[in-house]
Amino acid sequence: MNRLLPGRKRFTIKNAEGLVIVEYISESIDWRAKVVCQPCNNGWMSKIENDHAKPALTDLIVGDLGISITQSRAHSIALFAFKTAVVFDHLARNRQPFFERSARHEFGRSLTLPLNVNMWLAGFSPAGKGNAHTGYHTGTLPNTGGISMYVCTYAVGHVVLQTVGCNASDVHQIMPKTKQFDGLSIPFWPEIPNGFIWPAGEVLQTVDDFDSFCMRWRDIEVTV
Repeated sequence: MNRLLPGRKRFTIKNAEGLVIVEYISESIDWRAKVVCQPCNNGWMSKIENDHAKPALTDLIVGDLGISITQSRAHSIALFAFKTAVVFDHLARNRQPFFERSARHEFGRSLTLPLNVNMWLAGFSPAGKGNAHTGYHTGTLPNTGGISMYVCTYAVGHVVLQTVGCNASDVHQIMPKTKQFDGLSIPFWPEIPNGFIWPAGEVLQTVDDFDSFCMRWRDIEVTV
């Protein structure tokens, strides 16, 4: 990412209330989460970066057009997106990790993605930016009990990855009520539309658009 996004970087980290808690400028992307052990970071996680993320995402990050996203390529993007979502989830030290330990360990062993995860792709117009936003949502559903969701939205360069984890029983499908992003967000995991060519017809134009895209799961429609 340092090679793809040259120049000085301004880092801003906000808390759950949106208040800036850390801000600094650096010549490189050097922020570290410090939630991953060295063997994992230099082992299977490094393989995800080199064998999957770099070949699958480089063209999208720099804004190339007319890119065919096959199911194989979508799988490589999904591995990186889920790994990133789990790392950000572990930064929330005041709560238990959203994904079960068994699911996380199985992912580390076999790169098997949990069944309760869906992912979307979107384009992003501003150049040279990176954004990450995580949110946790809970509620009740008629006749099905409780529901909890974790949403991790991650943007780098011209691509946005949105990972949505959902823990609920007897639920067939969950979709956001707002339809304003239907023309630009493409579901890519567990399955991407056949023959999809990147990007979609529309893209997120501003950081405010990105923020709205992050929060679109506050109100949902459920199929049981």
